[in-house]
Formats: sequence, C-alpha cells, structure tokens
Amino acid sequence: MKVNKTRFCPSPTGFLHLGNLRTALFSFLSTKKEGGSFLLRIEDTDLERSKKEYSEAICEDLTWMGLAWDEGPQIGGKEESYYQSERLNVYESFYKILLEKDLIYPCFTSEEELKIIRRNQIAAGQPPRYTGVWAQASKEEVEAETKKGNKPVYRFRISKKTTIDFLDIVKGEQSFAAEDLDDFIVRKQDNTPTFMFANAIDDSLMGVDLVLRGDDHLSNTPRQIALLQALELPLPKFAHVSLFTGSDGAPLSKRNGSLSVKDLKKLGYLPKAVANYLARVGHTISDNDLKTLEQLSDSFQTQNISSSPSKFDLDQLLFWQKRTVESLTVQESDVWLSEYLTNLPADIDREDFIKLIKENINFPLEAKEYMDNLFFTNLKDSETVKDILTSAGKEFFESAHKVVSKGIDDWGYTVKSIGEESGKKGKELFMPLRAAITGQTTGPELDKVVSLVGLERVLVRLTEASKL
Repeated sequence: MKVNKTRFCPSPTGFLHLGNLRTALFSFLSTKKEGGSFLLRIEDTDLERSKKEYSEAICEDLTWMGLAWDEGPQIGGKEESYYQSERLNVYESFYKILLEKDLIYPCFTSEEELKIIRRNQIAAGQPPRYTGVWAQASKEEVEAETKKGNKPVYRFRISKKTTIDFLDIVKGEQSFAAEDLDDFIVRKQDNTPTFMFANAIDDSLMGVDLVLRGDDHLSNTPRQIALLQALELPLPKFAHVSLFTGSDGAPLSKRNGSLSVKDLKKLGYLPKAVANYLARVGHTISDNDLKTLEQLSDSFQTQNISSSPSKFDLDQLLFWQKRTVESLTVQESDVWLSEYLTNLPADIDREDFIKLIKENINFPLEAKEYMDNLFFTNLKDSETVKDILTSAGKEFFESAHKVVSKGIDDWGYTVKSIGEESGKKGKELFMPLRAAITGQTTGPELDKVVSLVGLERVLVRLTEASKL
C-alpha cells in the first residue's frame, strides 16, 4: 500500500515516552518506504495542560531519533501553523458550516448531570452515553440558558439510521452502528475545539492519507468519519496499533518500563538502538540485522503490524543497545563518551582507551566507572574488590610486585612467573591480579590493560594491594 503522507500529533502535556515514540516511528517508516512525507502537528488545544517546554522537548526528541518531519513546527509548510492553538480560525469556519446544516447544537448538560445519567445507565445495564436531551431544544430554551450566564458545549448530530464501516489496515473490517454512538462534543465551553474535531479536520485538510495511531482511538474513528463525511472532506485510511504494555501486561508506565526519551538519552541509549528495538515491537521484521532508519523503512510493512498487545522487553532493548555500541567506530564512540572521559589521564591515549573498553560497555557511565576504577579509586575504598585482595594476602602481591618490577615483555609469561613465585594458579592467580590492577573483577583482557596503563601504574597498584 502506497502511503503519501503520515503524521504524528502529540499533545504537549508531558515528555515523549516509548509508547508514543513507537507510534511516531511506525508513522515515519510507513511513509518513507516509498518516498512519502511525514508531518508533525502539535495538538495543544488543552490550554491548561499544554506547555511550551513539552512542545520543544518533543521536537528535540524526534530530531535525536532521526525522525525528521517534512512539514511542521520549526520548518513550516503549506499551513500557516502546525500548532492547533493557532488554527482556531480554521475550525471556526467549519463550525459555521455545521451550524448552517443544523449538524451541531448547543448543549447545557452539566458534568454533574452527565455523571448521574451515566451512573443510571450503568446501573440499568446500558452503555454510558449522552442521551441527546438538548438535541431538539427550542430556540427559547437555548436563550433562557444563555441569559442565566451558562455556556454550552456544541455536539455533533450523528444520524442514528446508518452504520459506519471502514477498513482498518491492522484490525481489518470495522462496523459501528450509528445508534451506538452518542452525539459527541466538537466545541468546548471555552470555544476551543475538542480532539475529536480538530484532529479529524486537520488530518483531512493537511492531506494525511494514513492515520496510524493507538487502538485506544479506534472508537473515535467512526465519529470522525461521520464528521468528515458531513463536511464533504476527504477521508484518510486508518491503522490502529495495539497497546504497548509494560512487562506486567498493564498499560506502560514509569513503574513497568515507560522511560521517556529524555530518560533514554540521559542513560546513554543510542537512537539507532531504540529505533531497531521499537520497529520490532508489535511489528515483524524477518531478520535481526542492525538497520539504519532507511533500511528499517524498506523492511516496514503496515500489514505486518500485530493486532495483539506488545509487552516492553528491557532485555531486547539492551540487546539492540549492545549491537549498536559494537557497530560504532572509535570516532563515533568518542563523541558518545566525550563528556564522561574528561578526566582521562593526559598520558593515556584516548582512542586506545576507547578501543580497550568498547566491547565491555553498553552505556557511557560504564566507561566512566571503568576509568575511575582503573586510574583514580583507592583499592582500600573499593567494596567491589577489597575482599578479593585481602583474601589473596600481602605475600601474593609482594611476589607479584617482585616479578613485575623486572619488566613486562610478555604478560602471559609474567603471569606464569607470578604463579611460580606465589604458588597460586587458576582463579586464585588471575582474579586478584585483575582486581588489583583494574579495581574491578570483569573487563577487557588484562594484557591489553597492562599495555595501556604501563609498568609504573601496575607496580603502584600491586604495592597498594599488598598494604590492605
């Protein structure tokens, strides 16, 4: 299926999280496959909760991911604005059309009254919905409420004699009886548009031909179709993606894995890793090759999106992070690690250090920790290795120092000699040496470490270990 334009339309009421980032990625990949365009629109009609800092953060996060939009904030496009709060004049023109057609009407039912109606409907085993009490109100009744200072919402009249059918690319054929759909609100009391209204109008006006979004919006779709048909506006295609849940099956939250993109960046995740993970969450790609965004787009098929919920899997995210780190050049790794290696000793070649640790780290903080343990941490202060060092004993490190002080031409031969001098072998030989020289129990091959840090540092560490 050729897709000419998709969109991502976040509400700036918080930071971007993995769930909505996946939606953005799917939308981006589905259109870029055949050279289509990707639109970003900020749905900020909730004036109370929408914040500029969140709008800016969304743009920053998408840029970090490489999801460059072709229309939208910062770059513009055919529309005067891609912020819904700046498009109220557009929506007003369509309200007038609907009023002229008698397809919207003022409703003065209060929230408290709605709660009572819904409570009674549920008690009677009925689905909770607006009953249409103001649908046939007279002009006089409306004027009476207005004189009292009451402000109405405006509701769209749905014809109750039809069904609304559409093909969902993910979920297949969908059919909704119009009588099951209540007259939904299109304009709030403060005269701002509802999501249902502005979202549908903008998708149509902006030429979006595929609306890819979470399946929590599935029930909104027949309402929006009815609205666009009433206005004689073009309809997009729809694809509703199943929920992205936490590992416990509950909706994704901070407790069960919903990291914000801000969190991911802070931890040192790489955008390529996140993209390769998310592109496979609820979507089938036949191989496990690490791919660029362009390659992911080539592999992306909307028909391969699963209709079943997908669970967050930290192990899989870490798998792709490791794969991505391994793929970095030394120069790319240097950029990634730059702010964490500012204290690297001046006599240590930076590239050599990165080459040494690269296969043993997944995050920048691990590089810093290895650097600190190797060059700066006093062994007596290290809870990680102190027990190993004290168990090995003073005599072992004095023997090691004696051998090493003669020079290191071949580390393998040196270790063998330390074993002969101390009477130690196997783990009892290798582990204390690693712990003393590196300040930790795991890491790169010790001969490479010794070659990097040099003889004098090794001797200092062995002396330090002998005094514990």
